[in-house]
Amino acid sequence: MIRFKNLTKRYEGGGGISDFSFEVEEGEVFGLVGSPGSGKSTALRMLMGFELPTKGRCAINGKDCVNMGIALHRDIGYLPDKIALPSALTGRQFLLSNAELRGMKNMEYLFRLAKKLDLEVDERIGSMTSASVQKTGLVCAMMHNPPVILLDDPFRNLDSKARSVLVDLILEEKEKGKMVLLTSDTVDIADLTCDRVGLLDKGNMVYLGDIENVRENMFRRYLVQFGSSRAAMEFSSEPFEIKSMKDRNLVVSIQGELLPLLRALSKYYVTSIEPVPLSLEETFVHIYGGEVYA
Repeated sequence: MIRFKNLTKRYEGGGGISDFSFEVEEGEVFGLVGSPGSGKSTALRMLMGFELPTKGRCAINGKDCVNMGIALHRDIGYLPDKIALPSALTGRQFLLSNAELRGMKNMEYLFRLAKKLDLEVDERIGSMTSASVQKTGLVCAMMHNPPVILLDDPFRNLDSKARSVLVDLILEEKEKGKMVLLTSDTVDIADLTCDRVGLLDKGNMVYLGDIENVRENMFRRYLVQFGSSRAAMEFSSEPFEIKSMKDRNLVVSIQGELLPLLRALSKYYVTSIEPVPLSLEETFVHIYGGEVYA
């Protein structure tokens, strides 16, 4: 079990986290969602023992992360927010050197992960794209089959194909009974993988609950392009909130499941439908019904 108990971290210049208390069980994927500077990375660094609490504590399987941090690293796979890898090494050299440090004997899973993520391991890290660097970090975090996986913004820089593969990998780890704690700037990412989420605003946990509850209360917007402006006008009389309409393009807002919208659209000639991202502030207000902290 990952456990935060009244954990607080304050910095002289501001920031940090305040009075964190929640747990992550075996076989659970938990998402910390918040904008940059909300405290997500601080929470993960404290689990790694890289930051000392101002008060409170955090522990993994009953072991305090301050006193037992080094020992706990054997059981943790960690992807930091900002990855700095040795540019002179190839991906293969870097991963194998880390495998040696961990005492790994079997490299089969390492290379299986790299293949799934379409990572060219023989490319020099200094020549890699940001996506390939991210994939290298992900393989390094997961290759030793750790029971605890901490992923700080793991979907950053990945294209849609790699994101889909990573979703599958995270769900596979969940099925193995792993504890996975990940961070994200958007609720949409957490919706793909997480059982529960905590929404953070300036270090405060403003919402903690099951992803199903979030999904039911979450508003989504879609840009729908109809075959004609007349069809768009006719659809505007349907019982949905229309945010804007121009010619044959219409932005519609819905709460909860997408199916009712799709059923209504099936009666019209639609050429495309695309999600319109909500700001994180809008998402917070919709989900927990309050204003974000000033």
